Formats: sequence, C-alpha cells, structure tokens
Amino acid sequence: MEQTSRAVCPSITQQLGLDAFEHIVDHAPTAISITDDHGRIIFANQSFLDITGYSEPEILGQNSSILSYKMTPKSVYQHLWSTISNGLVWRGQLINKRKNGALYVADVSISSLSNADGKIFYYAIQQDITDTHKLQTEQKNQSALFHAVLNSAPIAMALLDDENHPLYSNQRYQQLTSTLLSSPTDIVLDQLQGDHQCTSISQYLGTKDQRTKSIYVAENRQGDEKWFDVSLVKIPVNDTKTESYFQPLDEYFTLIGVIDRTKDRQYIEEKRLNTISQRVNDNKFVHSMQEVMMATLHQLQGPLNMVESAVTILKQTNHSCPGLTAMDDAMASASKALLDIHQAIPERPPEVAQPINLNESVRDAISISTKSLLNNSINISLDLAASLNSINGKPNRLLLALKQLIDNSIDAIQVANPTERALVVSTSENLEESIITIDDSGTGILDEHRLKVFQPFFSTKSKAHSSCRGIGLAIVHQVMTEHSAMIEINKSHSLGGCSIRLIFPKSWH
Repeated sequence: MEQTSRAVCPSITQQLGLDAFEHIVDHAPTAISITDDHGRIIFANQSFLDITGYSEPEILGQNSSILSYKMTPKSVYQHLWSTISNGLVWRGQLINKRKNGALYVADVSISSLSNADGKIFYYAIQQDITDTHKLQTEQKNQSALFHAVLNSAPIAMALLDDENHPLYSNQRYQQLTSTLLSSPTDIVLDQLQGDHQCTSISQYLGTKDQRTKSIYVAENRQGDEKWFDVSLVKIPVNDTKTESYFQPLDEYFTLIGVIDRTKDRQYIEEKRLNTISQRVNDNKFVHSMQEVMMATLHQLQGPLNMVESAVTILKQTNHSCPGLTAMDDAMASASKALLDIHQAIPERPPEVAQPINLNESVRDAISISTKSLLNNSINISLDLAASLNSINGKPNRLLLALKQLIDNSIDAIQVANPTERALVVSTSENLEESIITIDDSGTGILDEHRLKVFQPFFSTKSKAHSSCRGIGLAIVHQVMTEHSAMIEINKSHSLGGCSIRLIFPKSWH
C-alpha cells in the first residue's frame, strides 16, 4: 500500500524539483539553518542571514555557538543537546547575538535528520521574537501598573464586559462584595431594573458615555445601612472575535466606580436628627411653659373670682367699710398681674401643614430616642406597613407627640422593671384611617386614669420623679386635637403594659 501510494503521490521534490524546494526554503519568512553533527553551519537561508547580520560566506563553516550569548543558562544548552541527541525535537527560547553584537530573543525549534548514508545533521528553525517579548513584557508591566493603580484607588472599581461580567476588580471592590449580600454590580443592576426598568448597564447608559447614580442598601452582612455613589463609564474596545478580523464590530466595556457615602450620609443624618431633637425639645419646653402658665392662671383665677364676688357683696351690705378701697386696689393689682402672666406666655412658631409619611415620623422619633432606649436597656422593635398613605399634618408637632409617648413608655418600663424590657411601634391603615400603635412592657394605665392622664398636672408618676409631671400626655392630647386625630389607651396584649393607638383620619386637612 505504501509503495502504491508513493507511485501515485510522488514526493514534493519529485513534483517540484530540488531547485524549487531549495528556493522555497531559502525564501521562507523564518530563519532556517542546517549544521553537521559537530554543530558547524552548512546551510543558512536568507531570513537567517537577515536576522543574524552575517553574510553567507561569513557564517558557513562557523559553529552555531557563534550566535550564543552567555546570558542563556548552560542548563538550557545541556537540555537542548540531550534532547536532539536522542532524536527528539527541542523547542525553546535562546538569547542570541547578532554580528554587530546586538542581542535578540530567538524562538527556536531544533531537530535531527540523517541522509541516505546515515550521516547525522541538525536543522534549526528560529524566529526573532524580541519585539514580541518586549511587547509582552511591556504589557505585563502595564498590567502590573494598572493593578497597582486600581488597588491603590480610594474607591471600589471593576471592569465589566458587555454582559456585565467582571473582567477585573480591585481589592476594594472585592472587599465590598464580601461585605454586601451580593456584588455591587448586581445591586446596581437590581436598582436599575426597579428605578428605570433597565435590564443592563448598557441600556441605562444609552448613547451617553458616562452616568452616575446613588444607590441605597438596607441589608448587608454587617446589618447596617449603606449609601453609595456609582459612576458608570463606557469604554470602547476592539472586538477580539476571529470573524471580526476584517470587519471589526463596535464593542464596549464598562468601568464601574463605587464610592461609599455611608459616613457622609450618617454625618448628615446625625446633624439632621440633632436639629430635629433640638427643635422637639424647644417645642416641648415652649409647650410645657404654656401648659404650666395657663394652668396656673386658671387655678389663680378661681380664688380671685371668689374674692371679687366677696368684695362685691361687701360693698352692697357695708359700702362705708374703710378697707374696700384697699381691696379694690389689691384686686386691680392681681388682675394686672394675671394679665402680665398671660402676656408672658411664650408662643410657638407657626408650622404649616404638609404631607407627612408616618413611617418616617416614627423612625425619626425612635432615632432621637435611641440613646435613652440604650441607656435603659430597652429592646425596640418596628413593625411598619410596607406602603402607607401620607397624612396632611404638622411634622414637628407630630414628632413631639411621638417622642413624648416613647419617653412615657421608657419611664413606665423603668418603674415596672419587667423581665422583658420591650417597646414595639407599628403602623397600619384601613380605608379611612392611618394608625400608629405603641406597645410597651411597662406598668400600664389603670382604667380609672385613662381620661385623667390627659389633664394638665395629673400624673401617675411618683412625686419624687424628676421629670415634668403631668404635662407629657397633655401635650400629646393637644397635638392629636390639632390633627383631628383620636387617642385610644388599652392594655397591651402582647407585652402586658400599655398600648396607645393614634388614629389619623385620611381626609384631615
């Protein structure tokens, strides 16, 4: 079969002729050389001469070691000769030297062959890969520099392909991914879907080269809230697909940068809560002063009215009494004093009604009471309705009432000192009403006191209590009246203490 095949398919030299074969080898784009069994060069093609810089008379008869350079380890040559001596093909890289002394990196393949007489020869094929090696080294250096720059950047960064898969991410991005429940890219995609109905970053970018977006993460492995500013930058790149060699297609990578704004937001939120707390305390102080002074006037006015009636009767029965004039003067002075007190009552700054999110009001009230809750080892739980219609009201006044109710619950828990020190605040709504419910594990309020607790100066606290006794729930009552809202006081079935429901009509203006 082999003889038949050779007869039908003669060798390439038989088909083209030896001269044609030598012409092809001599003009091959790779350097080809042949040595005898002692390593002396007996043939070198034109590419070999071009690479090495030698002419044919200069190189023929020379040992191939003329190209060697001492920077190539001896172990490489030892392995080379061991391989080709055993009839195997050796492939590797050598540092060679041109005629002018210039060095180049050669990618070499060396094999052995024998003629009809059994004489051994070696032929080598080599390519000058100096420029390729330099380019690869520069690319490695640039890659190392790229990685170093990105890893030293103060923000989390990642390079994404057109399918939003990360091609590279720096250490801050990886650290952020380990902190969050999912990668920043997945979080951005989720929020783009929810906020803009975009299923990809490229769809969100559209024709723009760069866009920014703020995102909020409520849940993560550390259990706290996170705020981020995200920058998305479109980077055009060449298509690497083979079929696009002659007709490159537009392709884009996306650089995503994530800046953690949590500390900034927390600072702003802390300043906001401090401002709200100060405003609530000022509002409470003014309100308390009003309640105290109005109640004082009311209590003084009663005896003064009785004295005035007695003087009137005395004038009718004994108008010549010499003390009547002094009593008239005293009554006039007392009336003037009461008028002065009334005029000295501080006025609250007016507050315009506006839409209020009850959930946000509850969160603010809890936030400004956090320190007191922690100091008293009270566990606070929120059960807020997922969606709650806004009511029209006065946010500062409502916050004052909620803060006062929370303070009262803290005091009641302190007095009761129960095993479960708990406070639960919940919101809900029906067709006509929005409701805030506050349950605590405190002492509760007796049935006979449920109406009296809203009266000024009535208090269930002991006389030794240091806070302003009998004013808190009076303030709550007035605020609820301003909002046309109702207050219900019951026993808490879940915690055993007091349950207070604030019921707001949705139609209130």
